[in-house]
Amino acid sequence: MTKSAVTTLFTCIYMGISLPSYAQTSLNPEQIFNEAMEMRNSGEIIGSIQTFESLLNQQPGLNRVRLELAVAYHMLKRFEDARDQLYKVLNDPTTPDNVRLTITSYLAQLGADEKVAKQRTTDSVYVAIGAFTDSNVNIAPSDIIQLLPGTAEKDATGSTILLNYSHKSRSLKPLIESNNPVNFEWNSALTAYSKIHSGDENDFNLHLLSVKTGPQLKSDKNWSAEFNFKLTKIYFDGNPYADHLALNPKFSLQFADNLNVTFENSTTIREFSNTADSGLDGISKLYDISISKIFEPKTFGIEGGARYHSNGAQDGHLNSSGPEIYLSGYSQPWQNGRIFLNLSSRDYEYSNSEFNVTGAGNTLIRDETETNATLGASHGFTEGSLKSWSINGQLSYTENESNISFYNYDRTIFEINLSHIF
Repeated sequence: MTKSAVTTLFTCIYMGISLPSYAQTSLNPEQIFNEAMEMRNSGEIIGSIQTFESLLNQQPGLNRVRLELAVAYHMLKRFEDARDQLYKVLNDPTTPDNVRLTITSYLAQLGADEKVAKQRTTDSVYVAIGAFTDSNVNIAPSDIIQLLPGTAEKDATGSTILLNYSHKSRSLKPLIESNNPVNFEWNSALTAYSKIHSGDENDFNLHLLSVKTGPQLKSDKNWSAEFNFKLTKIYFDGNPYADHLALNPKFSLQFADNLNVTFENSTTIREFSNTADSGLDGISKLYDISISKIFEPKTFGIEGGARYHSNGAQDGHLNSSGPEIYLSGYSQPWQNGRIFLNLSSRDYEYSNSEFNVTGAGNTLIRDETETNATLGASHGFTEGSLKSWSINGQLSYTENESNISFYNYDRTIFEINLSHIF
C-alpha cells in the first residue's frame, strides 16, 4: 500500500471523528488542523509539522492529528519520528481495530521506504542482444561518415549487443533540508556496444566503448541538475576511428501535473584517428530545450523540443550546423507493453562547401534537411522462461534532401532485441 493511499485511508477512517469543538476563538483545533493539512498538501511540509506539533502540545490525545503528523514526517524522510507517532496511536487502547490494521500496513511501507533511503550505493547491469536489417549501410554509423558522390545504396543485416554497468552513490541525508529536500547523487556508467554486419558488409562493423560519470542534485518536486563527463572510443571497420570527450550539463524544472521543462547542452571534443578524417576534428556543440508531459494514470506521455547542432569540424567544407525540431510520444496499450513514436526534422548547412552546378553558371552551398520517423514497441515478460526479460523492436526511416543531388538518400532500419536488467 503506497503512502498516498494510506494517507487517504487515514482521512476516511477519521472522517466521522471530529476534533473537539470550541467557541470561535483564536484556539480552534479544527481550524488549526485544516490549516496544517492545507500547508502539507501545498508543499509547506515544515510549516505543517510545526502546526501539527503545536496542536498536539495543547491536546496530546488527538490521534487523527498524530497520524497526519506521521505522514508529514515520512514525506521529509524523518522515519524514526514518523514511526514514534504511529506507535503512539497503535498502542492507544481506544484506537479502533480498523485503524490498527491501517497503521500496521503503513509501518510496513515506512520500513520499505527507509530501507531504500539507507542504500548508499546501487548497481545494475543492462544487457541487450538483437539483430537488424539496414537498407543503406553506406551512410553508417552516423553523420560523421561523409557520403561520397556516386555511392550506391547497399543493404545489410547483422547483430547487435549492448552491455551497460551503472553505479549510483548518494548521500544518506539531504544536502539541503527544506520543504523540498535537495539530494546529492553521483552516477557513473560503463557501456560497450557492437554492431556486427554479416557477409561482405562486415567492413562497416561498429564498436563503441564509453565511460560516463558526474554529480546530480535533485529536489523532490521542483527541479534536478546534473553534469556529466563522457569519454567514448569509436572503432569502425575494426580499426580505431575517433575519440570523443563530452561535457553534458542538464537542468530540469518540474511543475504540477507531471509537466517538465529541460535545458541541456553537450559540448564534445572530437579527434579522429586517420589523417583522411582529420578535417572533422573539432568541438561539436548541441543545445536542447524540451517540454514533456505525462498524463494520468501515467500510461501516456508526450515530449517536444528544439535543438541546435554544430559539428565543429575545423575544415570549413566539413563544418555543418543547423536547427532540429522533434516530437515524441509513448503509450501503454496493454499490461507490461509500450509503444512509442519519434519524429524529427533537422536542417543543416555546410559552411564554405561550394559545389559547381553543371550548366548553371554558379555554385551552391551544400544545404540539407534530414527527417526521421521511428516507431517502436516493447513487452516485458512476467512468467515463463523469459521472465524479467523484455522484447523490443523498432522501425526507423530516414530521408535526406539536399540541394546537391548526389547527397539525397533514404534509409530504413529494423531492429529487434531481448533485454534484461540485473
